[in-house]
Amino acid sequence: MPQTRERRRHRRYQVKNGAYTVNSNKPGLIVDISASGMSFNYIDRKEWPGETFRLDIVFGADNEFRLTDIPYRVVSDRISTDRRRDSAMVVKRRGIEFGKLTPEQRRKLKYFINNHAIT
Repeated sequence: MPQTRERRRHRRYQVKNGAYTVNSNKPGLIVDISASGMSFNYIDRKEWPGETFRLDIVFGADNEFRLTDIPYRVVSDRISTDRRRDSAMVVKRRGIEFGKLTPEQRRKLKYFINNHAIT
C-alpha cells in the first residue's frame, strides 16, 4: 500500500474522555487534537442553524477547563465509521483547522493538550 503524505503541521493526540466542543450548531465529542486543529464526532441534524465558525473546548464534569471563541475552518466532514447500522441517528466526524489564535488561546490549548490528551 503506498504511503500518503502527512498534511498536518502538528501531531494529533487522542483526547481523554470528557472533552467536548460547544457551539451553536454542532456540539460534539472530541476525538483528537493538535496545536493547529482537531476532529470531533457529532450527531447530524438536518435543522442546524447556519455555521458560526467559532467554538469552545470544554473538559470536565463542571467545565473545569474551557477554551472559548476559537476560530476555525472545516477541513473534512463525513459519516463516522463508528456508526451503528441500526441507529436512526447519523454520526459524523468533522475535521477542523484552527484559525488565528490569541496568545492566551494558544497557551490554554497547549495546557489542554499537555493535561487532557494522551501524549
